[in-house]
Amino acid sequence: MGKIELTKEQMAQLFGAVLFGGLFVYLYLFFFWFPTSKKIEENTAKVESMQRDIDKAKELKKKFKDLEGKLESLKAEREAAVKKLPSGKNIPELIRTITRLSRKYRLNVVAINPSGQSKVEYFTKVTYQIRVNGNYHDIGRFLTALGLEERILTSENLSMTAAGGDYSASATFTLAAYQYSG
Repeated sequence: MGKIELTKEQMAQLFGAVLFGGLFVYLYLFFFWFPTSKKIEENTAKVESMQRDIDKAKELKKKFKDLEGKLESLKAEREAAVKKLPSGKNIPELIRTITRLSRKYRLNVVAINPSGQSKVEYFTKVTYQIRVNGNYHDIGRFLTALGLEERILTSENLSMTAAGGDYSASATFTLAAYQYSG
């Protein structure tokens, strides 16, 4: 086999092809491959970061398995506490409670008079002077039922006297209703 001899024209074409090929590779690398490679690296880093966040969230979920259940139970406890210690006076509901219990225990409510309020650290004590007529035992059941209500109510300064007519006793007491003042 002999040597291949190229003419000057063929050499120029070969040099031009190599130069054009080199230029093409250079342009391909700097305008396509390197920017794409950089984006791939950035996206890979983002994916790894997101995966770490997901793994952390899974660990927290394992740590707090029933976080939503706990939140729901705390909301239920809060609702129960609000019923026991509302943030307002809620006078209509209080009057309905007194009326309902007085009917249940066959008492006649003669008077309900507001007598003031006093502020304590976390709550306000609102007092009402109440006078009822009825049977001695029914008055006792009525006062017990007031104390067992869902809302915190207490009876204070009870004064009972004998009554004539249809009722055997008359009672005057201070009803204290508590409200949250946080």
